[in-house]
Amino acid sequence: MKNFLQGSFVLFGLFLLTVTGCDNRNNAGHNTHFALKFTQDVSNEPLSGRALILLSEDTLADPDIPGPFLPSIAIGSDFVNWMPGEELIIDDKNSAGFLSTVNQLNGYYSVRVILDLDSTSCNLKVNGTSYSDMQVIHVAAGQENSLAITVSNVLKGINFRESEFVKLLEVESTLLSEFYNTGTFMEAGVVLPPSYFTDSSRYYPTVFVFPGWGTTHISASQNDFQQKRYGRGYGEEKIFVIMNQDCRYGYHVFADSENNGPRATSFIDEFIPAYEGRYRAVSDPNARYMVGQSSGAWAALWLMVNYPEEFGMVWAGSPDPVDFRDFIGHNLYARKANLFYDSNGNMTLATRSADIKFTNKDWSDMESVIGEGVQYQSFEAVFGRKDKNSRPEQVFNRMSGRISPEAFEHWKQYDINRLITNNPGTLKSVIDGKINITVADNDDFFLDGSVKLLKHTMDSLSIHSNIILLPEGGHNAWNDEIRIIMHTKMDSLLLKVVGADY
Repeated sequence: MKNFLQGSFVLFGLFLLTVTGCDNRNNAGHNTHFALKFTQDVSNEPLSGRALILLSEDTLADPDIPGPFLPSIAIGSDFVNWMPGEELIIDDKNSAGFLSTVNQLNGYYSVRVILDLDSTSCNLKVNGTSYSDMQVIHVAAGQENSLAITVSNVLKGINFRESEFVKLLEVESTLLSEFYNTGTFMEAGVVLPPSYFTDSSRYYPTVFVFPGWGTTHISASQNDFQQKRYGRGYGEEKIFVIMNQDCRYGYHVFADSENNGPRATSFIDEFIPAYEGRYRAVSDPNARYMVGQSSGAWAALWLMVNYPEEFGMVWAGSPDPVDFRDFIGHNLYARKANLFYDSNGNMTLATRSADIKFTNKDWSDMESVIGEGVQYQSFEAVFGRKDKNSRPEQVFNRMSGRISPEAFEHWKQYDINRLITNNPGTLKSVIDGKINITVADNDDFFLDGSVKLLKHTMDSLSIHSNIILLPEGGHNAWNDEIRIIMHTKMDSLLLKVVGADY
């Protein structure tokens, strides 16, 4: 886990200890409470959003959003119309706690406050995120503690920085703009090959990159990790297009959904034509390839099984659950399905870790503290319906873990294995040989189980696929051998389009 001002957040955690309130101005508690203010540097207008109070018992450490492998204290509280100059009082009555409630604090802590004000993104490392300086506080248990913190900083400079070979592509989507009733753009970082400007007659194949959670298109201008991971420099020169999947409810993973809108349709019908009209890309399915990691891997597979005639191949690394019979180790189709407990009533682990026993209940509890745009809500926004408040319908009870059969019914259409099983005659001829997946047997989030079920289905239906089960690797199932194989396959498909003289 990186520091707040240095890296992206991982949205997992442990031990929810209370519940959140809503509009919580002027609700001072009888014991400990936080009294927050914001300066004119943050806003001259009223604010609405969520305050996250991050604390560490190591007073030399800069506290950060807790994660599954580095848990730390966090307290969350929503606010509405918080006026400039007004104190926002956060206490046990109107906040949620992770590892501690407000009244359970005792001793010295380093503390930092973050304000989540962006209604369009799940990422807290974006321009406009407001935060306090780090400071050290002391809390005396059982006494009246009023802890004053001023939010005076605004995160800036998280911009796409174009260079000679790295370009920003923003495509306004009519479909998404109509869905959101405001101008909405699809964004990507376009990484051009070395010969792009020296050979103006040459057209190039495209690798569409769908990164994992926490990574957006901006990464293309920050470093070359995404290009290296997916094999830039291997085989024939290619254009790499790194897509942005960020939205308010998490990652929309380019699936059409009730909550996130027509993301797949807009990508196929609007983004690809706009991209190929602007750059010298070979406009042929055999010259379009998709790669992805984790949530991005699921996105790439979803697009392949829904638009197989648009792409030559997909290579997915450690994809999110592709079969809901093994959804992070749980069979969601089972009678009395439960996300927290196994059939013997034991809490189930969400991560493979020798040091921390991090359960699915812990994961869910932590997300209730963080608020909008966390992993489980991301699944619910993509796979689920809108609830009566026009928010993603919850598929499981946050207290008991019980799966709602009614809510899950809508999820079934997004089960990739089920989609293939129910349409073998239609899909076999168009996805045959196009699906490649790599996953490790010791995947950190137990994602290997659903991939194994998909492999069994593909084999039983005689649909050719290349599903590689690595003995180890955790959640990073990429290596040089895989990159060589992947680009060799891409280049063989390219030959069908451009011929041997390319």
